Amino acid sequence: MLLFLAAIIQMATFSLSIPIMLKHQLSKSSIAFMFVGSIIIGYSLFGVMGSASSFVVLFFLVISLYFKLRKILLSILFPTITLIFMVISDYMCGIININVFGGSSASIHTNMFYTVIYVTGIMIMTFLLSALVRVLLTKLKNHDAFFRRYGLFLTILTFFTVVIFYINIWIGQSQGFSDDNIQANSILFLFYFALLIGVFVILSRTIMKEAAMQNQREQYEQLTEYTENLEHLYTDMQKFRHDYINILLSMSEYIRHKDMDQLQAYFEQKIMPISQGMQSNTYKLGALHHLKVQELKGIISAKMIKAQELHIDAIIEVTEPIEHLHMDAVPLCRCVGILLDNAIEEAIHCELPTVHMALIRQEHGTLIVVSNSCREATPELYQLFEKGFSTKGSNRGLGLSNLREIVSQYKQVILDTQRKEGTFIQLLEVFDSSVRGTEDRIG
Repeated sequence: MLLFLAAIIQMATFSLSIPIMLKHQLSKSSIAFMFVGSIIIGYSLFGVMGSASSFVVLFFLVISLYFKLRKILLSILFPTITLIFMVISDYMCGIININVFGGSSASIHTNMFYTVIYVTGIMIMTFLLSALVRVLLTKLKNHDAFFRRYGLFLTILTFFTVVIFYINIWIGQSQGFSDDNIQANSILFLFYFALLIGVFVILSRTIMKEAAMQNQREQYEQLTEYTENLEHLYTDMQKFRHDYINILLSMSEYIRHKDMDQLQAYFEQKIMPISQGMQSNTYKLGALHHLKVQELKGIISAKMIKAQELHIDAIIEVTEPIEHLHMDAVPLCRCVGILLDNAIEEAIHCELPTVHMALIRQEHGTLIVVSNSCREATPELYQLFEKGFSTKGSNRGLGLSNLREIVSQYKQVILDTQRKEGTFIQLLEVFDSSVRGTEDRIG
């Protein structure tokens, strides 16, 4: 009975440690399903398979996690890491029991008090290690790139770690789990675990350095693009300034002869198009002088000029100075770039193509609004955020799913998506404080 009680608590620990590491990525129903399934499988098979029943539970958790995350490597990696944590916690509690409380391995399986304390200690230690992983992943903001690059290597490494651990466990089981055997295995497991942590730290530092270099390159490219746009505007203004006197002189002859009909025709046919050109979207970028975040200014100016070149009515509004947003520059520019790209790609198919953007300074943060004209046959909002879905063909729908993934990494950022009377509206709100939780709202 005691062994079954220990098995049930350990299976509960097994299933609940994964949500701790994955933060908000699992729903309550998914957690409940994994929790109940693990206990049922562990309770049913422990009497027949002993510690080997953990592998059946591991397989169950991998499958359950895959149906939720749709990422095979992460679905294998996190349950395997949890199993390693449980083994480490088990042997650490064993050392504490032997060296601190003067107990023995036999007392754990014969005394109910010892059993409850022992498995509770395993649970607490496993949860603490899982929380540590969660903190590390939070600090490693570019963890998606980390897992894409090193996910397979870490999965293989953790798998072999589990194999080595359980070979030693089965050897110890055949020898009766003596106190000396438990302490020897504990030292071996801790050394191997420290080695695993060291590898993770080295790889994470490598990816962070590469990400920092990539960020610098992207910022430089965005600033370069912004400078080129300014040079383009300056050249246009110089051309107009050069032609200004000639334009006035061309009108003087009509005025001197008081030929008002010809003057009116000349004005409407020659001067008005120039005036309209001066009112074009290229010159509406002057509102960006209120935006002091140079990287963001660069990406916005480039996208709005692109929209103007495609004959889209593109308007930008920044009514108050915005000197800082509480979000890293590169992810912020990626978000805004995705919003504007999608707005332009949809607006160009409309009879009256429009893209409007506003940056509004609020009391607790900054609101970025991107709206565009859209077709009546636009898919449902939930479909647009599905990975792989696209109205432009197969294997192209990554923009909005990437946008949601970026936003989910920041507690102080909220994404709100709306569609109203032929207009598609995206609101990206960046709070100055991280008090607000991450929230994706689809209206």
